Amino acid sequence: MTATEFEARIVDWARQQKDIAALVLAGSRVRSSGGFDVWSDWDFHLITSRPQRYHQADWLHQIAPCWCAHSELTPRGVIKVSGVFDQGFEADFVPLASWQMKSVYAAMPHADWKHMMPYRLRRGIQETRSFMLGSGYRILIGSSDWQHRLNALECEWPEAELEQKEFKQHVTSFWQKSVWIFKKIVRPELRSAMHWLHLLMVRDVYALLQEEARLAGRRPRPEARKAEQWLDETRLRQTEISTGPDQLALANALLAEMTLFSEVTASVAASRGFPVPDYSAVNAWLRDELAKVIANARRS
Repeated sequence: MTATEFEARIVDWARQQKDIAALVLAGSRVRSSGGFDVWSDWDFHLITSRPQRYHQADWLHQIAPCWCAHSELTPRGVIKVSGVFDQGFEADFVPLASWQMKSVYAAMPHADWKHMMPYRLRRGIQETRSFMLGSGYRILIGSSDWQHRLNALECEWPEAELEQKEFKQHVTSFWQKSVWIFKKIVRPELRSAMHWLHLLMVRDVYALLQEEARLAGRRPRPEARKAEQWLDETRLRQTEISTGPDQLALANALLAEMTLFSEVTASVAASRGFPVPDYSAVNAWLRDELAKVIANARRS
């Protein structure tokens, strides 16, 4: 089975499902200039009148032999169903309610009304535009009505910005969890500390790095995707943080994350005019205590 044949199987399967109104492919697989390789996956919006029917992953085997399948709630608040098929082909499907997507595309041309729209509608517009416009899209199944709706993507819309409430949540979360990680390092519960260090980077550090990159005119992507393309040289170097089940390595890694997070916090706050929660006391205490851990680890 070739990649072309695999994609054709997905389209043939979708055409047989009476509840599927549109199937939209986005990502590197639709770029006219290429940009994908043999490892590139397929990313779909599956627009249906019965999204709950696709929230579990058991239907994927109807498309092609499926080695493994998974369904999860993403940080964007939508269900994503992923499958790894024969020969390693991977496809992700986001089932979306037809009525919701009609609302999203109907509201999209009216950016002047943005502040009158419910938060969930604004978020839906921003997430849809990010998915579609980040690397292109192609409608594989859908009536002319859906073709017309997707023309709204050509309309101007303000960039998605990190909200002040989200900024504060990331800052307070980072410093609270840093104390937790420090205690895990000292006890020592090294694998738990290592686990939380990685979560801290994924959940809080990269959220602010994305906003910093956006403010600098670059096009960041969530989950650190293509980060090598949108982080500047300084941030690339600072994110080269190594960990392992070792007290010295973990203490140094936490210090490195603290330094990076402090810098990017100040950068984003200055650009956006956000007030910064006062974390100077916890920062100073952690640095003093980590210095002791590092000194003791080097002596032993």
